[in-house]
Amino acid sequence: MIHHMRALHKSQRGITGLETAIILIAFVVVASVFAFTVLSAGVFSAEKGKEAIYAGLRQASSSMEVVGPLMVTGVAADTLNAADAAWTASANVTANTDTTDRKEGTASATLAIGAAFTTGLVGYVSVSPTVDMSDHYSARLWIKTDVNVASGVLSLVLDDTAACVSPLETLSLGELKSSDGWKQIQVKPTTPSALTAVACVGLTAASDPAAPTLKIDLVEAPGEATQAHLVVANALGSEPIDMTTTSDADSDGLLSDEASKSHVMVASYADQNQRLDDITWTKTSLGYDDGDNLLEPREKYRISVNLTAASPMPVDNTKFSIILRPPSGASLIVERTLPVVIKANMDLN
Repeated sequence: MIHHMRALHKSQRGITGLETAIILIAFVVVASVFAFTVLSAGVFSAEKGKEAIYAGLRQASSSMEVVGPLMVTGVAADTLNAADAAWTASANVTANTDTTDRKEGTASATLAIGAAFTTGLVGYVSVSPTVDMSDHYSARLWIKTDVNVASGVLSLVLDDTAACVSPLETLSLGELKSSDGWKQIQVKPTTPSALTAVACVGLTAASDPAAPTLKIDLVEAPGEATQAHLVVANALGSEPIDMTTTSDADSDGLLSDEASKSHVMVASYADQNQRLDDITWTKTSLGYDDGDNLLEPREKYRISVNLTAASPMPVDNTKFSIILRPPSGASLIVERTLPVVIKANMDLN
């Protein structure tokens, strides 16, 4: 037994106090670095989360909302020629009617262009009584051809004199294809305000159209939507929204081309044919107003968006969008479809 006890006490190996301290310090340092890293990451994450929340609140508190219905003002359609009777043909052109192949009414007007025809007025028809188109921004007709006609050859002419001898407007009909069948074409006059008494409509050829037979039906100034009106308010009643406007100096319906712009809210229009950004809009205060250009709590503005820059103009059955983009916050998007019959005032809700 004594022998075994002596054997146990022969080894002098062990850990000194200094080594223990070094190991302990190493553990403490590593734990401190790890804790600092975790805490720093947590604080950074919390700060980023807070920033995101505040940014979201700022965006939401700068948004607008629509109050009430979307109202649209427009002009009703005016018929220039129903094409139920034959037009007056020029030399080397034969005019007639077709009571079976038509789009509207009882007949379509036909103009069979002979091989000897070259250029100039193909045919015309008198408009009686005269039609005031000055409040319209487009003309429209149905047309059909049995021979392809290149773009830039045929144009619709509008005149305030008899026999279309001095057209006020010559509006290209673009390319016509026989495979298209009946095609409705909408064109935009350069100076609508001059069309106060349209007395004649006709077709003219800038170059040889290669002897097609043309059928024409319902030449009209179509019903058009000219302005969209919506009442807006501050969505959450907090951040003011700058509603400063810019005047449309050249009256073209666009603010994007103005030399001096003061507005920060941008209005846009879009339909299946086009997208127009930065179009003309005006504001009218409704009810309480503190006199500045800021949309603030309790205030309401009626925003009137001008659609006359559109080409083609929005007409019957057009599905369109109005987009209002404030300087900050979410965009306000309103989508509607125009009715079959355009009237002076329309509630699209």
